Amino acid sequence: MKEKLPAGIDALPRGVDINGNLLRIAFMYEGERRREPLRNVAKINKAAIAYADNKRRTILAEIKENRFDYAAHFPDSAWLKARHDAPTEPAKRTVSEGITRWLEVAQVKKSNSTFINYKSKSKHVKSKFGDKAISSITKSDLELFQAELLSSGLSPKTVNDIFTVVRGIWGDAYSDEIIKLNPLERIENIQTDNDSEFADPFTRSEIDRIAAADPERTQDSRMVVFNCWAGLSLSELIAAAVEDVDLVAGTLTVRRALVAGEFKVPKERSRIRTVELIAPALELMTAILADAKQSQPDHITVVQRDNITKKHERVHFLFRSSTSGLLWSGKTVSNWFTSHLLKAGIRHRGANQARHTFASQALSSYVPIEWVARQLGHSDTTMVRKHYGRWISKDAKSMAHIVSKMMGFDK
Repeated sequence: MKEKLPAGIDALPRGVDINGNLLRIAFMYEGERRREPLRNVAKINKAAIAYADNKRRTILAEIKENRFDYAAHFPDSAWLKARHDAPTEPAKRTVSEGITRWLEVAQVKKSNSTFINYKSKSKHVKSKFGDKAISSITKSDLELFQAELLSSGLSPKTVNDIFTVVRGIWGDAYSDEIIKLNPLERIENIQTDNDSEFADPFTRSEIDRIAAADPERTQDSRMVVFNCWAGLSLSELIAAAVEDVDLVAGTLTVRRALVAGEFKVPKERSRIRTVELIAPALELMTAILADAKQSQPDHITVVQRDNITKKHERVHFLFRSSTSGLLWSGKTVSNWFTSHLLKAGIRHRGANQARHTFASQALSSYVPIEWVARQLGHSDTTMVRKHYGRWISKDAKSMAHIVSKMMGFDK
């Protein structure tokens, strides 16, 4: 039965009809004719019909220009909901779909900074394989992709990070029985002998020059020199607070880190630790506390290890920029420290080398490696042996003298 038209309307525009008490518009989308009601139109009149005609024309133009967003125009569409809820045929799951699924889980289970890194690295995977079915990609395809990433100039670490995403996607596909074998089980990460990103410690003479290079920034240089004798990671250092220090016991307890603008508990339980402050660190801490206690407390939110639970803390941070008064970030420390090393006449290294300096200075003084590992927050000595410690010959003491003293021959 033909719907009765409103007064003053002789005919409806093309692609516009009336269904009960709703206006509908019709258009071709993905090779099918779609009809969608305009649920935001309360009354059917001349103005409403003109609106429907104009909306249809807009949609047709957007489809033609490949920029049509179905959900934006029809958020309550029954057809769109049914399409979204319909399961993708498993064997045809594409790499793009795999990325989306894997990132959805990572966003909940991983820290925000880790998720952002994964999302960034996933763009390389999507650009290479995109709409290809996961089941159609061979082991040799993946190995060629790995080689292409290296040839493009990316570092081995970056390539391995990208393949963390790849391993996640293919691991899901294997678990969901979309593929019978997981080719990533036979593809190793890129190995490298380049340890330039690891220990490149400061000598004691360089530490002294860092301390004296800029009298107007003594408070800032004190932070780095302190860490040369304490061994915190940079993210732990800038998140340390007055409330974490016990001067009587001579300790600093690491409870949080500041990563990508977010306070979080360290991801490894061993990193929540009480650091014993050796003499030069303890001496500097007295001056650091005197400065920090003058500042106003901050109310912060700390993300817990499950990346969901959050706890609120009221703290006085130990370190702030002496020029801006703001809390440090990894980037602002890096920018300042680069210029500070120039003033000191010291070859450039990152501020994180203060941590390596602590380990290297301790090992060069024959301090037990087990103690050094515990101070750094490692559960065993593996990382210290491989990456954190480097022998500093000019600062190493005579072992013969030390042994003689231990054996009672040095009186």
